[in-house]
Amino acid sequence: MSISLFARYRSRGSWILVLLACVSSLAATRPDAALAKRRPQAEPPAPTTERPKAPEASTTPASDSPESQALEPYNRGVELFQVAQIQAEKGNPQGQKALLKEAADAFRKAAALDPKQVNAQSNLGFVYLTLNDYKPAIRAFVDALAVNPNHLNSLNGLATAYALADRLPQSLQTFDRLTTLDPTNPQYFFNRGSVLQKAARAEEAQAAYLQALKLDPKDQRALFNLATLLENQGDYDGAVGYYQKAKAVDISNPVGLEAVHRIQAIDSLKKQIQSEQNAASAAKSREQDRERDENRQKDRKKEKRSHASDSADAQNALSAPTPQAALAE
Repeated sequence: MSISLFARYRSRGSWILVLLACVSSLAATRPDAALAKRRPQAEPPAPTTERPKAPEASTTPASDSPESQALEPYNRGVELFQVAQIQAEKGNPQGQKALLKEAADAFRKAAALDPKQVNAQSNLGFVYLTLNDYKPAIRAFVDALAVNPNHLNSLNGLATAYALADRLPQSLQTFDRLTTLDPTNPQYFFNRGSVLQKAARAEEAQAAYLQALKLDPKDQRALFNLATLLENQGDYDGAVGYYQKAKAVDISNPVGLEAVHRIQAIDSLKKQIQSEQNAASAAKSREQDRERDENRQKDRKKEKRSHASDSADAQNALSAPTPQAALAE
């Protein structure tokens, strides 16, 4: 069984965590100009709590076949991959990188011994993906899909590698095929939504997240990313609602904690905007009062001038000579 992005696999009775880069990003649209001036967009954190798990070791084939010959290096690659992730969790990135390179060598050897070993090629792709080396990751996934065109883990890995390499059209095309082959996996719809969000296609991203939540109502990352979409569109009440749901899934992990911070930030910003709106309204009211006072003063001056003019006209009328009748001769 090969590594799958955001998927869980059990190996020798224990869970091994694998760190992969996050494909989530955000559209740049924010209708609320007042809020946009105060901080950058809300960004979903990397899904560090639901990481892909290491692959299972293969069982020994019955015959001395190419698969049997490839078994030892394949399982060696699996073990190296697991230990590499343990080193990453211990804060030893150099140790992780060295072990991942050894794992890559082991998977390449397994694939050379058994060209039909699709899991070896797929795991090699995920090793490169973990190293953020996207070009060889893409090549490895393409090679795996040449063996099995419908290999779901390889399709998921290829779509993710395309997204991380900013080849968004190819990523979306691959995710479209993946969700068609397996329309029941919420992780695929979440990943597709993340790419659509990165491509600034907010409505389609929202639909993908909603489909992921339909399949898994407690998908915390989908809840959080959907909240960021709504927040960046200016729908703060809707955003807070989804942040609340994400927080309720698990408040102790990075996604839950960030949801709490976003709720607090939105509340603070809304209060600040309301305060500024109130101040602006008060200033406008004062300006209107000043204009009314000026207009009243102008009216009074105009009225005084009118009264003065009427008084002058009356005085002129009193002092005018009175016509007299002609004297009779």
